[in-house]
Amino acid sequence: MKHKALVRFLNKEEGGRFNPPLSGYRPQMKIGDEHTSCLITPINQEIETMEFGVDYEVNIDFQFEENFYDKIKSGLNIGLYEGSKLIGHGYLI
Repeated sequence: MKHKALVRFLNKEEGGRFNPPLSGYRPQMKIGDEHTSCLITPINQEIETMEFGVDYEVNIDFQFEENFYDKIKSGLNIGLYEGSKLIGHGYLI
């Protein structure tokens, strides 16, 4: 199931990525104290690259969503990670 979120990606000066992510990006997502994989695609399908420092409305598909039913709700803060490195953040809308 797709969930809408507002996300912003961090650049290398902020401790994030060296290159902006493309549509279809698959980072790890932190929900509370747990991590899961996810798929992120911009709602505006014309966007191919999500630039740093810009808020994007995206669809997020959670992997193993059934493990997070009790936590997934509007306003939930999320962290986006590559390994242990925070590369973006946002919240569900």
